[in-house]
Order: sequence, then structure tokens, then C-alpha cells
Amino acid sequence: METSLVGCVKRKREPSPTQKSRKRVKETEGSLSSSPSPGLSVPFHRFQEPVTLKDLTELLQYAVLGNTMGLNPPSWCRLHHQKRVSGVSVVVLDGLSQAHFYRHYLHFRHLRTNYTCRRSYTPSLGNVTSGIFSSEVVGTQNPSVIPEGQQSAHPEGGLQWHPVIRQFGLETRGLTGYLLSPEEMIKNHFPVHGMPGTEGFVSTDSSTSVTDCSPLYGLDCEMCLTKNGNELTRVSLVDCKGSCVLDELVKPPNPIFHYLTKFSGITPAMLKPVTTTLRDVQLKLKKVLPQDAVLVGHSLENDLRALKLIHCHVIDTSLLYRKEFGQRFKLKVLAHIVLKKEIQMEDRLGHDPTEDALASLELAQYFIRTGPRKVVELFCEELWGKSLAMYQPPVSTPTHGSPNLRFDEALKTYGKSVVFIGKRSDITLALSNQQWQSSDREVLSSFRRGLTSRSFSVVQFSSFSDHLKSTDSSEQHYKQMSVRLREMCMVFAGPLPSDYTEKHVKRLFNRCGLVRTVRLLSADQRVHAEVEFELLEGAVLALETLDGAQLHTGHIIKVQRPVKESMLDFEVYLSSLQEDLLNANVIYATGLKANGKTTCHTTQVNGTLLETEANTTIKSNVIGLNANVAEFPAKVNGSQPHAQANHSVPFAKGNGTLQTTQAKLAEANSTGLHGKAKFAKLSSEVNGTVLRAKAMLAKISAEANGAKPSANSAGPSEQDLCEAFGHYGTVKGVILPPKHCGQRKRRRHAFIKYDHPGAVEAVLTSPMELWDMKVSTCRALTPPHLRSWVTMATTRLGRDYEETPDTSSREIGGEEQVEVAPLMRRLDRRVGKLFRALPDNTLSLVLLPGYISSHGDNVPGLCFLHVKR
Repeated sequence: METSLVGCVKRKREPSPTQKSRKRVKETEGSLSSSPSPGLSVPFHRFQEPVTLKDLTELLQYAVLGNTMGLNPPSWCRLHHQKRVSGVSVVVLDGLSQAHFYRHYLHFRHLRTNYTCRRSYTPSLGNVTSGIFSSEVVGTQNPSVIPEGQQSAHPEGGLQWHPVIRQFGLETRGLTGYLLSPEEMIKNHFPVHGMPGTEGFVSTDSSTSVTDCSPLYGLDCEMCLTKNGNELTRVSLVDCKGSCVLDELVKPPNPIFHYLTKFSGITPAMLKPVTTTLRDVQLKLKKVLPQDAVLVGHSLENDLRALKLIHCHVIDTSLLYRKEFGQRFKLKVLAHIVLKKEIQMEDRLGHDPTEDALASLELAQYFIRTGPRKVVELFCEELWGKSLAMYQPPVSTPTHGSPNLRFDEALKTYGKSVVFIGKRSDITLALSNQQWQSSDREVLSSFRRGLTSRSFSVVQFSSFSDHLKSTDSSEQHYKQMSVRLREMCMVFAGPLPSDYTEKHVKRLFNRCGLVRTVRLLSADQRVHAEVEFELLEGAVLALETLDGAQLHTGHIIKVQRPVKESMLDFEVYLSSLQEDLLNANVIYATGLKANGKTTCHTTQVNGTLLETEANTTIKSNVIGLNANVAEFPAKVNGSQPHAQANHSVPFAKGNGTLQTTQAKLAEANSTGLHGKAKFAKLSSEVNGTVLRAKAMLAKISAEANGAKPSANSAGPSEQDLCEAFGHYGTVKGVILPPKHCGQRKRRRHAFIKYDHPGAVEAVLTSPMELWDMKVSTCRALTPPHLRSWVTMATTRLGRDYEETPDTSSREIGGEEQVEVAPLMRRLDRRVGKLFRALPDNTLSLVLLPGYISSHGDNVPGLCFLHVKR
């Protein structure tokens, strides 16, 4: 299921050839066909994984030195026929982010039409160019390719191959040497600003300047199980001296399914008098922690997610005392072997978070004070279970030469020509390989002059970042972009019934796609709503399917986009997105639900959490389901429906006894909803007067001896969708919404990629029904690397700007376009000229690096990749 990114060979039309010239052309074509060209491919389902600077350097090193040094290929993509890569070109568009590209999408004609791979990029601290050249070469496998005089044996034996030494080296460092980088935090699922799943999280007032003298604080939390997953019930914080500065019980906002007492030590009696909320604890932590505080914990990402807290400076002891292959030691084991302390004793009721926080703190302090080398030498056999001599070099680590060989040193050692062209900057590269220019025009001219003699080049265009600095408007510009991107996913609907709530509106529009927010707008006489979707497709389907629709109350609603100057070219924008290379043969489908053949019930009986799975085929003649569904006009405000429907539902299990329960379908939109089952399918006549309801039971709530089972489905699986949509053509890949930690939201939409445009046409022109549920489809507008149009633009900057009442549409759209659009077009033209000047078989990488704002928000960048042919 890989999307090939190999370009097509284009030849100019030649005059009518002679017999000899025909023979030469034929021989040339034969030689071309026998020599495959290099190319790049990425599996479709992996497009949504953002790449980091480490991922990019892994690819760049392999492309330039893979054949010479025998490096392993990158893990996140495939570079085909690396030996035939003639060179590597990196272009950095300083100051630009992913949001800039999609805000000014129409102006980037070259980037959107010529680069066939596009991935979101996680911004990193420091200079990107310097990070590329100073990156450590990941390894060599072939001793014969090491230049004479460079081969040497390592005096440390197997020590250097230990996972701790491979990560931290042999030298003792200060605490800043063990802080997790933003890339490592994202990789290990820590909450980070700008990443999906962190909406509503609170950020501590952490400073960007952390030193080796900054204070360490140990943190540990205990959780219970609710309908939203793990929720906080207790938090403990100890300072660098080991004193407890915070120990609070917390009342979760949702009913508790299971107290997890065996691990948490929390009982119902302990939480009964507690009134402290999560918000209270967040405020206390922000007050207690100094700005340069470093939080220490064991698998700390789980604690921070339970706290819904973002903190930039963390040390995780499970990653200090690291094992091979990503495995982690238990805190109890580390405390016993390293600290000679016993914690989490089995004779106690659950864990003591203060004790665990102190143990994590002491483990970190010991590691920093002792150094990685001494730690490994002291505890290698007792903790890691084998002697140092047993550690062998991993496949991707060098067996010869210096293990700390930098990329720029490796390029020089192996005779690769390298150059940096751009504004003067402090990078780890010899001055003789740097060409400083004062403008983008001079940068492009300098690159063209010396093009043929370079194996590796980095070109930096700085005109846009210079513009932002000169106007001092970087935050203002980003605010304007955020509003524009949010408006594209927004529709207005009305008039609505006067008793309609945000929940009613959300339920109505959820059939078109995931709704992010709903805001009711009350006019003098009628009620309207502003609906914001996560994806563009949701807004488009809402216009197509709900504009002019008649509600059950008789109201005919109108759905329209915002009417603003910035939206005048929106139809052209949508058309260009449909033709995007990354959206070729991809459809968007919404209204998906789990396969009706499998239902998972989670039951709580007498305080015990039971999980039962029942595979039931929904056929009345098989399971005896007696369903009488009546046709009736639904009314609101408490009136009774004209007909009732009774369903006899078998398989309600309580205390081990099968019981049959009766569930009545309750009146929709009425007050005091007491129904035990919800409609899973509604088919309506838009222009008619009768609302027909065809219902299947999707959720069952039975009460037997105090048992309250509730069905929970995460939505269809990738396999389900491949089988269902495979009837129209060969499915090359499926992208489902990501599951975030602690969330159980159903996945109602997906992107399906076919191998042929004919299959797409067949889906779009045929009424789709999956498991008796109507599915809405349209051509994909969201490139596969984007998870959401809204979260791409939602930072504190964007939210603050949205709340500014005096901002007019002209300020948001017109002035921004006049100032910035020409700069974007000029940048795109220069990137296009540079690309056309590259020799064939050159790997071209264009990076919009994004940035980390002054508020600590991660503004994602964007990376373009293509092998020129």
C-alpha cells in the first residue's frame, strides 16, 4: 500500500529521425529501461505521522552516504535505488509553517504540483541548518569503505553499545543533558502544544532558559476509570529536597466505573467528601512550580495527560534507565536495585504517589550525579541482566570510525562536496563551504553558478522572515491566518426551532463530519447556528446535503459559508485541493459506524467491571428479534408520538443470568428522555411532510440486579472498510482518525485511497450503505498528512485573535493578502527555478520549518520531498 513518488520521464519532440538515428534512440531507450531511476515512496497510512529533524537527517544521510558508508535506510519512508541518487538538495523557507502553505495554497503552484510527498514537520529548537550538519551519522556496516587511517578499535568494548550509552554517551552531564527534546516528547506521547489531543490542556508558566541549577520536582498521579478513560484522582509533588509540597485528592467530573484500588489505593469512601477539581489542582501546580522547574517522573506522559497539563522541561526516569527495543523498567525494580528501597509493597492497599514521586526524583538525581557510564558499569548485570561483553553493535550503529562522527565531518571524510548558501548564520560547517548572500535573488544566482560540483547543498531563502522582522507582525500575521483557516471549515445554518440547543445542532451536522464547535446565534425573531468542522469535507457535505433540508418541526433551513472578502476565491481553492497530487483517487466517507455483527458490552455489576463480547447477527429470523417500527411524525416539547415501537432484546446478562428485557424507543428531542435505545439510522424525505424512521438498536441499556451495561464501539476497523469499499475497486489504503489517549470517541469518518479514478467515480455516483447505514461520500480535500484543518491553526495566538471583537473581515483578509501574497508567489517561483536547475536523479527536499512561539505553542512545519527525473 505504498504511494509511489517516482516521476515520469518527459522528452521533447524530435524531428523525423533517419534510420541510424532511430537505431540510436532505440538503443538509448533500452539502456534507460535497464537502469531503474531512484524514487521515494511512503505508505498511505503513515502520511499522518509527522516527521522530525532526526527523521529528515536519517534520510539525508542515507541518500548521500548510504552506498559509501553502508548506512541502513530510513524507517519512515523508502528511497528506491539509492545508489543512483546523483545528489541531494535541501531548501529551507525560513519563517514559513504548514499553516502558511495552506493559507496561501493557490500561490504555491510549483510546490503543490511538482512534489509528490508532503509530510507535517515537528519544529525543533535551534537552527535547522545547523541541526542537519551537526547531526550524528547513524552508522556504517562495511569496514572496507572506511578511508585508510580512519579505522580504529574502540577501547570501551561492549560498553558503547549499551542502550544508555548509545543515548547519552560516556561523559557525565548536567541535568539539561537529560531533558527530553520536543521531538522525544512527541515520540513518547507527551502533551505538546499544537499536537492533536491537547485541546483544553493548561500550560505551566515555564521559562525557556533552564540551566543545570534549575530545581527538580518529582511528580506522580493516581487515576480511576470513567467513561472518558483514565481520570485523575490523586496528585503528589515533591521538591528537590524530598519534601512533599502538594498531595491532593481530586474528584473526577464523570461517574467512576472502577476505582482501580489495587493500584491507585483510592476507595469510594476516600473520594466521597472531596470537592477539589482538576482545575483547582492545575492552578495549584502553576502556583507552586517556579518558571525554570524541571518535572521528573516515571512514564511521566501518563501523569501529565491525566492532569491535562503541558510542561516543556521534563526528565523521565523510564527513559534514563532505558532498555533495548523501547522496553521500560518498572519503578519498583529501579528503586530496589539502584536506590536499595522497597516501594509499592503488596501488603499495602495500592501505591503511594508521594513515595513514587520521591523515588523518581532520587533516581534522576542519582543518574545525573553518577553519570551514565558509572550507572551502567555498576548495575549492568543486576539491572539489565547481562555483562557488558554481551552487548553487540546494533545494525544501525557504526562499527568503525568515531561513533560521534558528525554529518559535516562524514561528508568531508568521504570526499562529498557540500555547500550552504544563505544569510550569515552560526552553523557547524567550515567557512570555506559557506556562501553568504544578502537576498533571495543572490542566493538563487549563486546556487545556479556552482550547481554541477555539489553532492549536498542547503539553500536558505529568508525574505519572508525578514519581512516579519521588519514589520514586527509575526504574531499578528499568524492570528490572521488562523481565523482564515477556521472560516474555511465553518458554515452558518438557520432558521432553527427556538428550543434547539447546541447538542441538537451538533447531532444534525455530525452526519456530515466531525463537528468541533457549535455556537447559537440568537436574532430578534429566529435562531441560527455557527458550526465549525474539523475538516473541510464536513463543511462541503453540509452545504450539499443540508441546505434546503426540512426538519421534523417543519423548518426549512439554509446552510451557507461565511460571506467575507477572504472567501471570494474559495471555490477555486476547493477545486485546486481536489486536484492535489496527494488527493488523487482518494475519497472521504462519513456516517460510518461499527459493523453490526460485533457489539462489545462493558458491564458494571455490584461494583465489578465486567467485559463481555457478544457476536450477534442482526437478523430477526436468527435471534428472534421482534422489531415493530412504526412510521410517525415526531413532535417536540413533550408531546407523545403517534405510534410506538417495541423491541424485544435478548442477551442482557446480569450476575451470570441471561435475561430478556424490553426497551422502548423514546421520543426524539423531548424533555425527560427515558428511552433505553437510540435510533442508529434515520432516512428522511427532505421536501415531504412525513419523517420516516427506520431504526436498528445500536446501544442497549438493560437493568438487571443493579447491572448497567452500556455498548461502546470505536467504529469500523480498517479491515471492515477495505472489505466494504473494495466492491468498487482495489483499495490501496485507509486512513482513520487517530485514537487519542484516554478518549473513546467513535470514528465516524475515513479516507479511502483507490488505485484507479474509475473506482472513485463509481463510489461517488452510487448510493452507499454499510451495514444498513447510509454513508455520505465526496472527493477528498484534506491531504493525508493533515489530521485537522482547525488544529493546524489553533494555538493560543489564534484563539486570542478569535476573541477580539473589533477585527473586521477586511482586516483579516484584504490587508494580509496585499502584503504577503506577492512574497509567497515570489518564493514559489524561486523554488521552481532552483528545482528545474537540478540534475536528474537528485533528491529535492523543501522545508517550511515552522516554529515554537513565545507562548510555547508548536506551530507545525511542512516538508516536501521528490526525486527529480
